[in-house]
Amino acid sequence: MDKKIISLNAILVPLAIIAGWTLSKATIVGKVGIHFLHREYAFLNSWWKGALFVWVVWIILEIIQYRIWKKYRRSINQTAQATFIFLAVLGLYYTYLDFRTFSHGILGERFHLGGYLFWIGWIIISIFFIKMRNNTIVAKENLTEIDKDRVSLK
Repeated sequence: MDKKIISLNAILVPLAIIAGWTLSKATIVGKVGIHFLHREYAFLNSWWKGALFVWVVWIILEIIQYRIWKKYRRSINQTAQATFIFLAVLGLYYTYLDFRTFSHGILGERFHLGGYLFWIGWIIISIFFIKMRNNTIVAKENLTEIDKDRVSLK
C-alpha cells in the first residue's frame, strides 16, 4: 500500500511543480492586478509557493479519499470516487468558463493551464483509488455464507 501511495505522489509532485510554475506565469497585466487588487493571491507569483499550495491541497484530498477507500466497501468507494471525478470535471468546466471572461482572460494561457492541471491532478487521485484494491475489504465481500458464519463466530 505504501509503495502505491508513493508512486501516486511521484506523479503528483512533478505535476504540482508544473502547475505552480504555470500559475506563476501570469501576464504582466495579471500580475499587476494580483499585486494591487487581489493581494491574497500574491503567493501565486512564486512558482514554489503555488506548487506547494497545489500539492498540499492534493494531499488533503488524498487523505480524505484514502479514508473513504479504507473504511467503506468497494461499491461505496467507487461511488464516492466517481462523485469526486464528477466534481473535478465540473470544477474544470467552470474554471474554463471563468477563464473565458475578460478579467480572468487577461491572466494568460499559461496561468490557465495551471488551473486546469489542479483539476486533472484531482481526477488522477480519484482514478488511483478506483483502481486500487483493498484486499481485506474485498475478501470480506467475497465470503460465502458458511465463511461469514465462521468469521462471525471468532
